[in-house]
Amino acid sequence: MIYKVEILPVAWEDLKQIEDWYLVQFGVESALKVIDRILDAIERLEMFPDLGSFTPDEWLNHQGYRMLICGKHVAIYKKTGESVYIYHIADTRTEYTRLF
Repeated sequence: MIYKVEILPVAWEDLKQIEDWYLVQFGVESALKVIDRILDAIERLEMFPDLGSFTPDEWLNHQGYRMLICGKHVAIYKKTGESVYIYHIADTRTEYTRLF
């Protein structure tokens, strides 16, 4: 079964902020490489929606959220029916569970 993966607007904004940071710090090539790595990881959820693991936050886990590690970043998502919704994309070194 192939799941529909939808990156929600807030997560697109997160991705844009990550791209902008890498662009300023390291240049275009680095920014594109990081964004491609994140999007490639998220794309795998189409075939493997349970690929991610539980989050460090029990409340999020009870709500059905999972996390997918993408290099130094994490995508927080939830599988609902035949769809996977990406809610946030954040740096793993931050307190990303507080985004909820």
